[in-house]
Amino acid sequence: MNADSDIADIVRGIRGFGGLDEPGVAALASAATLMSLAEGAVVYEQDEDSYDVYFIVSGLVAIRASLPGSGGGRRATDPELIVLRSGAFFGVYAFLDGARRDMNAVARERSLVLRFDGPLLKAACEAEPRVGRAAYELFGKAAARNARDISMELRTLMAERA
Repeated sequence: MNADSDIADIVRGIRGFGGLDEPGVAALASAATLMSLAEGAVVYEQDEDSYDVYFIVSGLVAIRASLPGSGGGRRATDPELIVLRSGAFFGVYAFLDGARRDMNAVARERSLVLRFDGPLLKAACEAEPRVGRAAYELFGKAAARNARDISMELRTLMAERA
């Protein structure tokens, strides 16, 4: 197997993309690369101007945010808002709304992620309507799930500080 067919196989296995035809899978795979992350590797940082979307193939990724009084924005002291596992998407907010990153993403352990290049992914979604529908539906669900989890963790953090 080669990297391109590995990526296509991973895309095919993602719930929500499995129903796409081969040209649709190929369009998504052409926008993606595999990244191997060491424990503690920074995937992206708060305020970064990046629109890439990530899918965790294996491992754990922590989403952290600098909160007032949490240590002045140093990643090591930022509270973990959520820890995502294999099968989860992250980085979708910036892709969906075009805004800068509002949180940090850090590998919690050695991890393998599929990185979808934001501009290439947008182009694939615009060129192939079925790909666009599948991607935006999947990313919308991931954003909603992550937002709910982050909201619950923020409530916990606020209660601890009270």
